[in-house]
Amino acid sequence: LLQLLGDYQKAISCYEKVIQINPNNAAAYYNLAAAFKELGKYQKALGCYEKATEIDPNNIDLINSLSTLLGFYNFDYKSEADKINFKKLILFLFKKNNVDSINLVKNAQLLLLTNDETSHLLKIINSESSLFSNEVVQNLLKEEIFHLMLQKSLIADIFLEKLLTKLRYEILSTLNNSNKDILKEYFYFIVSLAEQCWLNEYVYIQSEKENNLLNTLKEKIENDEEINELEIAIFGSYIPLNSSKNIIDRFLNYKSSSLLFNDLISVQIKEPLKENELVKSIQSLEEIVDPVSKKVQEQYEENPYPRWRCINRTLPKDFIYWLNEEIEPNKIKYNGKFNNTNLLIAGCGTGSHPISSTRYKNSNILAVDLSKDSLAYALRKTKELGIDNINYAHGDILELSHVDEKYDLIECTGVLHHMTDPLNGLECLTNLLKENGLMKLGFYSEIARYEINKLRTLIKNKKIIPSENNIRSLRNDVIKSNPVKYGESPDFYCLSGFRDLYFNFKEHQYTIPDIKIILDKYGLHFSGFVFSHDLCEKPFKEMFPQLNSEYSLDNWHQFELKHKKIFINMYQFWVQKK
Repeated sequence: LLQLLGDYQKAISCYEKVIQINPNNAAAYYNLAAAFKELGKYQKALGCYEKATEIDPNNIDLINSLSTLLGFYNFDYKSEADKINFKKLILFLFKKNNVDSINLVKNAQLLLLTNDETSHLLKIINSESSLFSNEVVQNLLKEEIFHLMLQKSLIADIFLEKLLTKLRYEILSTLNNSNKDILKEYFYFIVSLAEQCWLNEYVYIQSEKENNLLNTLKEKIENDEEINELEIAIFGSYIPLNSSKNIIDRFLNYKSSSLLFNDLISVQIKEPLKENELVKSIQSLEEIVDPVSKKVQEQYEENPYPRWRCINRTLPKDFIYWLNEEIEPNKIKYNGKFNNTNLLIAGCGTGSHPISSTRYKNSNILAVDLSKDSLAYALRKTKELGIDNINYAHGDILELSHVDEKYDLIECTGVLHHMTDPLNGLECLTNLLKENGLMKLGFYSEIARYEINKLRTLIKNKKIIPSENNIRSLRNDVIKSNPVKYGESPDFYCLSGFRDLYFNFKEHQYTIPDIKIILDKYGLHFSGFVFSHDLCEKPFKEMFPQLNSEYSLDNWHQFELKHKKIFINMYQFWVQKK
């Protein structure tokens, strides 16, 4: 109660008394961590989470809270003991597959190399010297946490991309000389690298020399009677294994003594084959006829977006609880209308969005997308996770008026701004929303996407088509010229993401005053913006200390003008139908 009232210091005293009585009370440590976090005492919060995970290592809420803390705040290591404890917690999260955060991966990266080591390696990367002969690199390539990073999460870091690109080249080149046996001791790293390259859709640049060596390697693999797992893993770090029918046929029933190699075969061969089967089972609502919708469909059929492996699972709770968590400090009062929720996800992509929405207790979810390939990916992941309250359907938002259903909740983020007329799509969705129903929307910010627009203009003026080679080449030019400016978005680090970010066939952008006019037109009441962190709440309240100032879109417009990148991903916000 004290914590709910915001009296965190008194709440801390209560939790500490509980721990004195019962040192194995995980809930007390969990709540104590939350109180310390509210007071900005993140190191103390981390220590409490560490203790709680030792007592109750399978508590989903606890795991998610720890992941959130490590994902949004950078920690300094005061001692070697602090570093060891921090590493233990990061490994814990990776092994729980709770790594759905780019920032968490960046925190993990801090454990691997010091600033001096990074600077030294960067000099080697930019020279003709070998990385393999470097002792720091040799140690890095045997680090379990590095392997797990590569296997389970997208690496969104320019330095690591340069490091991995050069290492991949050296590995391929070493296959053809007398030192090739050295590669055996880096087998786990090489397989992990192949999984990372699959995850980023082979976005790394490769030279003509590498292409020639690959052709030779492919011919050798397809003609050799014996299977060489090392060669297969190296090949899979450049080209997807399912691109070769010969390799597919040889590995469909193959079992390795290495669990990690079996995982690589599953990721690059068996899972895509499963999706090819699942796509046949997906029902279409109506024929897609809008010309722009067809073009956008074509893009996401060629490059389903995003490709992902891990997602944070949560215990189902009442929708209002989750809504208030997202729009804090704004609040919606509980009215009992969302106990059994019909939810429409309009534009569900590859499934991470609807799967995350299973956190809404007693929800029935219809997830719709233009791309059948994206839907097949989503359906495979849904089945793997044992989820049974999501139905997937192929269709266009513009045709959803034919759906004989009204929804309590609708979520449509990252879709409307790719339509011929986004307001036509919004009108269709508003008509499907029940009175007093809630809708989560997403629009691109014209202010935040200033730098992105410059590269989009260059692409348009040079008439660059979004082929895989063109995307690799353009990215490489950007990395050489101005990586800091363009390398902020995780979408920069995968092929489908880069295409979505810079080559999308149709893109509309808005300002907050535009949004205010749109919401008034369709009778939608602004409930609150969604942020992936709480770091903007304090500066906003410093700028607008008045009571309920956070409900004013005019205030948020002024705040964005001062903090131009606050909506760099997009405006995401909840509205309620009046």
